[in-house]
Amino acid sequence: MSDDDQKINLLSREGDVYEVALAVARMSKLVDESVDDEDTSAISDIPLPNVKGIVLAKVIEYCQHYQTEPMTEITTPLPSVKLEEIVQQWYCDFVKVENVMLFELVTAANYMNIQPLQSHN
Repeated sequence: MSDDDQKINLLSREGDVYEVALAVARMSKLVDESVDDEDTSAISDIPLPNVKGIVLAKVIEYCQHYQTEPMTEITTPLPSVKLEEIVQQWYCDFVKVENVMLFELVTAANYMNIQPLQSHN
């Protein structure tokens, strides 16, 4: 069974369960290292006690979108001061959240070790 077909459960701090394609979940090095490659027949539960449910949902949304449309690499010097002229519109819209949520996304990206999301913020 391929990673695209196999599912995994990510558990938030509150105990909310998010079923995600393994290929998407493996964007997190923390999750990737937690998955047992030998036993892929059952859905694994990966607890993420440092990530709130609402933040985990946003992280999953990012990872799912990234699988289909990776973000344009940000080069330096920046070609523009407008984010919309540097990366795709979806990614610009993704970061239009309150500062508290943005901070929690950065914290979750660091905890889960999701390189593309760490680079985005």
